[in-house]
Amino acid sequence: MTDDGFLDRLRGLIGRDCEYLGGHCRLVEVLVDEGTIVLERRGGLPPIQPDQYGHASHRGNEVLHIPIFGADRDHFSDELLDLFACLSGCAQAR
Repeated sequence: MTDDGFLDRLRGLIGRDCEYLGGHCRLVEVLVDEGTIVLERRGGLPPIQPDQYGHASHRGNEVLHIPIFGADRDHFSDELLDLFACLSGCAQAR
């Protein structure tokens, strides 16, 4: 369904800020093999991250994985379409 041009345009969005699911986020990566876009939630005090034993280890920003494709793999996921709407809304606000 996608071509290299589309993936290049997605990669061009890396570093863009947006409001997604009520929080300030930054697009940090496009994982083509996994079919996801990675957002890092920004702002405020980051949550405490556990170590491998479940003990508090450090604070780190929450990471969100947005699927590129829907369940049928023929259409874009609803989450991706919501993200595009947020990104275009940020661009119009500038």
